[in-house]
Amino acid sequence: MSRVSIRTLLLGLALGCVLVPTPVAAAPPTLQDFFRNPEKAGFAISPDGTYLSWMAPFEKRMNVFVRPLAGGPETRVTSETARDISSYFWKGNRILYLKDFGGDENFHLVSVDLSGKDLKDLTPGDKLRAEVVDVLQDDDHHLLLSHNRRDPQVFDVFRVDVKTGLETLLAQNPGNITGWVTDHEGRLRLATTTDGVSSSLLYRDKESDPFKPILTTNFKESISPLFFTFDNKRLYPESVRFSSLNLT
Repeated sequence: MSRVSIRTLLLGLALGCVLVPTPVAAAPPTLQDFFRNPEKAGFAISPDGTYLSWMAPFEKRMNVFVRPLAGGPETRVTSETARDISSYFWKGNRILYLKDFGGDENFHLVSVDLSGKDLKDLTPGDKLRAEVVDVLQDDDHHLLLSHNRRDPQVFDVFRVDVKTGLETLLAQNPGNITGWVTDHEGRLRLATTTDGVSSSLLYRDKESDPFKPILTTNFKESISPLFFTFDNKRLYPESVRFSSLNLT
């Protein structure tokens, strides 16, 4: 307690009353407070349950930090200074996030180890844009992503090793495919197409088979595949026509 407050308290006791100092009102929030980055956000636990990760500012940009759950010093694993990391996710013992290398909104997917030293661009190429198709939660070493390296207008799908960047082509987009769906084993089994008026649902039983149309709707109807049943034999769509589709 400060000298002033002690004197105030003693005076109040001498007068037979207690004088309570008037609290100082906090400064009202500013527009800068509203838009500034949080101190910490995006907490997650590693797949093996041994590390805690989060995002926090570094050089005024949001970056990823980790520390052992059992205790210990924290480590900054990313060093982005051009723009914030908006989100990230774990794959095994690595952190993955989308990075805009040139400021042109052509995001690449990058992978980094927990020391922050082994940064790997999983989708290298000029003016390339990458999108995650399936993170494959049960596979610590691979994920499915699409990018437009072959043709800037369309996105092909690949299975990618998150440590080495090795790609395996799973499907080449002929130009009209607008979406992809995997089953519960991470196999690419469905695709959606449109010509601007009609939309079609394409299916294949195995990844080595070609896609074939199983349903076409016009502009008055719509169907959006959601997910497979757990036996991977039926599909739950968002539609006014079907509650589920039998694929076998």
